[in-house]
Amino acid sequence: MIKTIRCCAPFVLLPLAMGVAQAQASEPEEEFLLEEIIITATRRAEGTSIMDTGLSVDAMTGTELEAKGYTSIMEALSSSPGVSVAENVNVGPAIQIRGVSAIVGAAVVGYYLDDLPYTRITGNVAPDLNPYDLNRVEVLRGPQGTLFGVGAQGGVVRVITQDPVMNEFSGKVTAGYATTGGGDDSNKLQGAINIPLIEDTLAMRVVAAQVNDGGYIDLTASGEDNYNETEDTSLRVKLLWTPTEELSVVASYWSSEREGHQNFADDNHQAVYTLTNFDTLFDLALGPALLPGYTPMLGVSEFAQVAGSELLKAETSNDLYGLKIEYVTDTYTFLSTTSYLEGSNLSGTIFDLPGLGSVASLVEYPKLDTFAQEFKLSSSNGGSWNWTLGTVYLDMENQDQTTTSFAAENPANWVVIGPLLSLAPEVVSPSTTTDSKSWAVFGETIHQIGEQWELTVGLRYYEDDRDQSGAESSSFDKVTGRINLTWTPTQDSLYYANIATGFRSGALNVETLIAAAATQTQPINVPSSIDPDEVISYEIGGKWTLLDGHLQLETVAYYLEWDDIQTLLYGVINNSLEGWAENANSAAGAGFEFVATYQYGGLNLSASGNWNGIEYEGDLPSAGISDGDAMMNVPELTWNAAATYTWPLGELTGMAFLSATYTDERSDYGPGMSYTTEDFTVLNARIGVESQQWSVFLTGSNITDENPEVSQLAILASLGADPVRMRPATYGVEFNYKF
Repeated sequence: MIKTIRCCAPFVLLPLAMGVAQAQASEPEEEFLLEEIIITATRRAEGTSIMDTGLSVDAMTGTELEAKGYTSIMEALSSSPGVSVAENVNVGPAIQIRGVSAIVGAAVVGYYLDDLPYTRITGNVAPDLNPYDLNRVEVLRGPQGTLFGVGAQGGVVRVITQDPVMNEFSGKVTAGYATTGGGDDSNKLQGAINIPLIEDTLAMRVVAAQVNDGGYIDLTASGEDNYNETEDTSLRVKLLWTPTEELSVVASYWSSEREGHQNFADDNHQAVYTLTNFDTLFDLALGPALLPGYTPMLGVSEFAQVAGSELLKAETSNDLYGLKIEYVTDTYTFLSTTSYLEGSNLSGTIFDLPGLGSVASLVEYPKLDTFAQEFKLSSSNGGSWNWTLGTVYLDMENQDQTTTSFAAENPANWVVIGPLLSLAPEVVSPSTTTDSKSWAVFGETIHQIGEQWELTVGLRYYEDDRDQSGAESSSFDKVTGRINLTWTPTQDSLYYANIATGFRSGALNVETLIAAAATQTQPINVPSSIDPDEVISYEIGGKWTLLDGHLQLETVAYYLEWDDIQTLLYGVINNSLEGWAENANSAAGAGFEFVATYQYGGLNLSASGNWNGIEYEGDLPSAGISDGDAMMNVPELTWNAAATYTWPLGELTGMAFLSATYTDERSDYGPGMSYTTEDFTVLNARIGVESQQWSVFLTGSNITDENPEVSQLAILASLGADPVRMRPATYGVEFNYKF
């Protein structure tokens, strides 16, 4: 049985449902019930069924992720209600849940790999992992500051991999080939193997994948076709040791290397990269009325086309080492998780300045290191009172550097030395190192009130000491909490009310900028540091299992308030446009989500959607934000619909899958400017046959060949840069084998 991802709009499913109805009528009635998914989102000693959990949680099993052929976690997340993904920078996509979105400061969504945090001090980005051989992906919607801490303002994504299996030698392999209209071909090869080492005591699981996505965008200036190819290589190793029945130890290593290009293009899939004259842009878009004291800049008159793609590549590398120790008794569970994340990323841009030569701008983060240690003690789920206590320590260091190289006007004269450019004069900006040492204590108590009511109360205290080269050190602290009341009047119904808070740590501004802003003719007060910002959420929801277990429904209504938002402001300082961060705005709004899943015989239908009405409160001209504007890069409406049908073919099984995902238009803002992308719907399909050991599928992605503007930043659009474009219609074949 295959359980589909949550979806949308029932009218999309009617043609398939009508087509299979007659075939089902001639078959004996089969009691196919919906699969029960056990989650650990509450971080208690034992997992709970998703339908018995008084929280807004979505879960996608590893089986369904592979059944749909996903090679991208971000693609899978886009089908989850209330979640959207924006790709605006080379270093990685940004996740937003329920309208909580930001371009400055740290991430607003927590991101975990097997309870190990993927955390960086600055940058609202997350790695786009390969979801092969996962146990499940959990999406916790709404603030999760109590149990998951810093960065969980909009929610949390938990990527949970498969543990090794004792006393079982098994494995699987997947190979695929696909062709894209007007682009290069793509291929993938991935596999997993489970190896027993010592009976009942030691086992290992190894997962490796190589995914190559062919390019589909032409680089006009250099004449390169399909230049935006992407290579993704990943390796995961887990070692499970169980010396006693009570003790288990998991050592893990995960590595990901991704090299590619941002998918910027016009509607003909041409990347022009023409940048507008800076003088004209700032005179017309900003103007003296908006930025008093501004006078036109001197020097270079305009930027023209990018020449060549070598430095347009984006390279991202992550290595995560983990150690999980769990000791389980009849009364409590002790868990220790230790992790070290070592990462780096690199992205570059080349501009040709007529008469002056070419400029290569390279932004490199050579060091993105995080050490995390967490201890958690929780009671076993028994009796009328249970509890969870924990403490966590994070030590993070980020280092960034921007290098600008001047080369000959003819790109053919560039001489490559080392990873990039050139024997021409080079300007290297000084690197900036940011350090954060933080700790937190948290606790949650769960009290069973009679047979039908459960009350949960949680609290967390967080403290962060922050240092940055060229900035004044500062410390930040925050208290967050959660109150949840759950009512289960019957075995098949659940209602809950939840109040929760989430937060981000504060940040620092550079002292030289602060001093320059304060001493000019019309002083600007740039703060030395900005405080943590906080989201508080009020929500009520219900979950129902109906039609003797064939239908599951969930609805949630919520209201969010986001105070002291860390916002990027712009101003003219020393006759140059500069940006800095402030706690400069607030936002609030309501939202609604629904999920419906129906299973009958071999037919599974699902639908889900989110309406989000969170808006900025107040005018903020120096950020280009007006009162009532939608949150940056947040769609007002998203929905997803899917249908899966399986039927017998002799000793084989046939399977057909169809899904549709809709994302509403999204807006972004800058001083005197705004940009709104198009809404779009993506249709994907698969059909094939499978046996106990092998399967073959024909696949189709974006089968209607949509070509929307997926995402764009206002400042880039105003400079003439193209938006991110969707991959054209892609068709392929996939083969899977198990042993």
